[in-house]
Amino acid sequence: MSPRSKANRCKGAPVFGLSGSRLFEPGHWPKCRDRFISTAKDFEVPFSAVLREAATKYSSIAIDDEIIGGTPRIAGTRIPVYMVLDAVEYYGDLEGALKSYPQLSLEQVKEAVGFAGAVLEHPVDYEPETSIG
Repeated sequence: MSPRSKANRCKGAPVFGLSGSRLFEPGHWPKCRDRFISTAKDFEVPFSAVLREAATKYSSIAIDDEIIGGTPRIAGTRIPVYMVLDAVEYYGDLEGALKSYPQLSLEQVKEAVGFAGAVLEHPVDYEPETSIG
């Protein structure tokens, strides 16, 4: 066990080896667990807000409620970002997506991947809007 993980372990929490046994006994999470999770996200943020915020960073990505139901897409097309990502996964590289969508540029494919990363890595310092009244 690394010194860092040992320091983050809750006092009194059971320690198990790598033999496949459980990390904690069923139904008994250490009460101090939340104190050590540094990657906690604010899950109260509306997903649409995360998508729209990420889209502002990528000029090749557009979101319009009137076009394919507001699904993030490559600007000027009806090609959803998720379809570009599927093509990248299928072919194993960015250039492979161009085989499926030859009308796209490599830069547009890169922006689709970057957009997806920005959505998944949404910052934790998001301040939800408060209503007055």
